Amino acid sequence: MHIHSSNKVTRIYNVIGTLRGATEPDRYVILGGHRDSWVFGGIDPQSGAAVVHEIVRSFGKLKQNGWRPRRTIIFASWDAEEFGLLGSTEWAEENVKWLQERAVAYINADSSVEGNYTLRVDCTPLMYSLVYNLTKEIPSPDEGFEGRSLYESWLEKNPWKDLPWINKLGSGNDFEVFFQRLGIASGRARYTKNWKVDKFSSYPVYHSVYDTYEIVKRFYDPTFKNHQAVAQVRGGLVFELADSLVLPFDCRDYAEALKSYARVISNMTQNYPTEVETYSVSLEPLLSAVKNFSEAATDFHRRLQQLNTRNLLAVRSRNDQLMFLERAFIDPLGLPGTPFYRHIIFAPNRHNKYAGVSFPGIYDALFDIGSQTDQRKAWEEVKRQISIAAYTVQAAAGTLREPS
Repeated sequence: MHIHSSNKVTRIYNVIGTLRGATEPDRYVILGGHRDSWVFGGIDPQSGAAVVHEIVRSFGKLKQNGWRPRRTIIFASWDAEEFGLLGSTEWAEENVKWLQERAVAYINADSSVEGNYTLRVDCTPLMYSLVYNLTKEIPSPDEGFEGRSLYESWLEKNPWKDLPWINKLGSGNDFEVFFQRLGIASGRARYTKNWKVDKFSSYPVYHSVYDTYEIVKRFYDPTFKNHQAVAQVRGGLVFELADSLVLPFDCRDYAEALKSYARVISNMTQNYPTEVETYSVSLEPLLSAVKNFSEAATDFHRRLQQLNTRNLLAVRSRNDQLMFLERAFIDPLGLPGTPFYRHIIFAPNRHNKYAGVSFPGIYDALFDIGSQTDQRKAWEEVKRQISIAAYTVQAAAGTLREPS
């Protein structure tokens, strides 16, 4: 094998387009995806870049007809994603001040397909209801589901309880800096394979010379109907987030997610009953904080239903509470060993960066804790991470209360 690599400093280019909002031009919804690839990039990233172009073209047609979104939309084509998410990260760090103050959401638009079985969505719990409602309005491209919605085919092929399965956000893509570092509500959608059958990671030609337009056209999506469905999901998310009077976030879904994540941590601690008792480890502060958050979310939703939408200052205030909720889960000090990641609820799995874990500080402290030589120190770290998580969730609950 002959390997020829070059090591040089070179310039990269992000391409940014802006559609100024008519009513709240100082609130931003961002659609971004990268365009650089390892070789030909037929799937990664060009299947996603093509969708971005179609979405931009669609919004351009609306603008030509006299429409403007309520909030400003930013369209971004990132460079140097494959070299370490450089384009998006540098741009976000350069614009961090106004992003933290004004960014409503980020929708990622990398590869549109990694299979042709069903829809795959990874997003913050704030977007769950939005995603479900949107996919009920989009026709399914799947064979055998003619005349039925994308939601129905997604639910039948990848169910979780009574709903389609939605993944946690991990990393390995351009949403990382927006979500994991800045706490901007984020989501992504693509068409995927049947993970119950295809156990291999990603798709077989990933990052290879065989990732070409031809393989997309011949095997993955010959009619490009899956691309169209993904474009409708991504574009629909941007449209709803940018043009809805009240932001389509549901904090009750976050409350339910936190309950589920706390149960996972509880189950992990049950594997060490002796140590939990010996070192006085208690999850009560975290469970209490999650309960308080759930009550605050329910009360906030009740008040939201009673909101006088003609009172634009009240609408703005409620929207800002929803926008800043994700920010409330950010710890300025970052996570242990990985200070770039600052989200207390979600982080990339240390053992698989593409996957996400919940309550990562506690999860990582508990992972393989039995092999630690200094057990007292290891369990003290678990207790510290429980305290950080409990404090953060409790503080987030406070952001949902009625402003005084």
